[in-house]
Amino acid sequence: MKNKLILLQVIVLILFVVRVVTLGDILQNLDAATTPAATTPAVPEKKPIAETSAKGVFPSGIDEKKDDMEKPRDILTALDKRKKELDQREVLVKSEEQRIATLKKDLLDKIDLLRAEQERLNAILETSKAADSKRYKDLAKVYDATPPAKAGAMLEQLDVKTAAGITMNMKTAKAGILWGYLSPQKAMEITREITRSAK
Repeated sequence: MKNKLILLQVIVLILFVVRVVTLGDILQNLDAATTPAATTPAVPEKKPIAETSAKGVFPSGIDEKKDDMEKPRDILTALDKRKKELDQREVLVKSEEQRIATLKKDLLDKIDLLRAEQERLNAILETSKAADSKRYKDLAKVYDATPPAKAGAMLEQLDVKTAAGITMNMKTAKAGILWGYLSPQKAMEITREITRSAK
């Protein structure tokens, strides 16, 4: 659960960094577009009026003025295009942020549900353990009251988990006598189960 939460936070951080970088690009492009060379039209170099354009109709100074007027238009067009691209990117980033926020909310809701389910299962497990412990204690009293030879034969027939539970709840002296009536294989299995349940 913690890994998913960390992954979600990393994704949000990455989106934030992408947004900051995008805004940095916008500012850099605006700075480049608004430098003095770009904003103040260049003063055309004065040339003699006698020089004519390639067609020979207008003096060359008029063509240069026309070019100087088109440069700001080109810059404005480029800026407008860049603004539209950035607006589209901002819309995408906002929709992605909303999607991530929704995913985060869903994850947190699922984590809450899992915690509640875990608490419920823990309560059931504790109830079950308490019931098993009471049952083993009651059975241990019966085996304590039974003669060792008969109790050993009965314990030999039980499954290992039940036999271990009963043995652990018996009086130590009675359990020690009972071990003499068990086969070595059964005694070894019961010992392993007792050791495993103790861990």
